[in-house]
Amino acid sequence: MYGCASAPPSSRPLLLTSPQNRTTQFSNLHTRNKESHFPHLKSISATLNSPRGFGPKKPKKSKPKPEEEAKSEQEPEWEEEEEEEEEEGVIPEIVTNRMIRRMGISVGIPLSIGLLFFPFFYYLKTGLKVDVPNWVPLIVSFVFFGSALAGVSYGIVSTSWDPLREGSLLGWNEARKNWPVFWNSLRGGSGRK
Repeated sequence: MYGCASAPPSSRPLLLTSPQNRTTQFSNLHTRNKESHFPHLKSISATLNSPRGFGPKKPKKSKPKPEEEAKSEQEPEWEEEEEEEEEEGVIPEIVTNRMIRRMGISVGIPLSIGLLFFPFFYYLKTGLKVDVPNWVPLIVSFVFFGSALAGVSYGIVSTSWDPLREGSLLGWNEARKNWPVFWNSLRGGSGRK
């Protein structure tokens, strides 16, 4: 009654005749139980098995039938233009890789410096017995962690958004050119009319 295990939900009983059958039946039973107790795992495993990224979903092209070929010859050119406009908003992979590299540097350096100050202040206080006020490590960490946060935006803006041009080392010229575009996109002005 209480605490009794129920029989597995199966249309046929477990037949334990050979080791292969036992393994197969156990894995089927295990999968069924996992799906019934954790239905959200199915969608997670589907996501992990086929990652698609952040770009728009690409339409699958199939071989057109002869009837469809005749129709496709009569389709207007504006459909092709719509496809080109959809691809226009996608950031090229080479530019994305540049942004990630710049963000890693512009975030990583101030963040690591800010983290290294904690053991430094600890050593000053305990090892050298220097009376460091509590607000000093707070202000120092605030400055370096804040600059690391600003480094995310600077990493994006200082990258050359032209896939054919690498850009400068610090990216100051690119940042001056890209800041207005970045601020307009944050304000909601997409620039399209």
